[in-house]
Amino acid sequence: MKITAVEEKDFSEVMALIRAEFPYVSFDEEKIRKRIASGKIFLFKAIEAKKLIGFIELEMFEGIARINGLTVKLAHRKKGVAKKLLDYAIAFVKKKGVGRILLLVKQGNKAAKKLYKEAGFNFIGMYNRELDNTVVEEMELDFLPKDAEDLDYVG
Repeated sequence: MKITAVEEKDFSEVMALIRAEFPYVSFDEEKIRKRIASGKIFLFKAIEAKKLIGFIELEMFEGIARINGLTVKLAHRKKGVAKKLLDYAIAFVKKKGVGRILLLVKQGNKAAKKLYKEAGFNFIGMYNRELDNTVVEEMELDFLPKDAEDLDYVG
């Protein structure tokens, strides 16, 4: 399996996954194109046998990244694909010098919550609204000490 950036030729397949897994999101291929062109959105795909089997979307802000979506096609689940996508995204964020990743996860999505907890994400609270008529939790992964800006480093 290989993980690389989503290309324009992948947009229709990514859209099909978005519609299936995130029906509350209203996107089209043009919106994906514009989001990526903004330089704040990064989409990575997992490829196996030259076929897209999953993707993760990151959105970058000042000092914070947010995972907007992570999904794997049904036939490829429980094979470590989501973990590899998540690990890739975390490494990408760290390389960009960002110290914190946020994400939302449906309260009942036990597999996703287990994956995030194993990656070091912590529950920080309930999200202020439901998604797809479901209660949502907010989680974070913090790479820096809480008071990193206040620490004095002696060289």
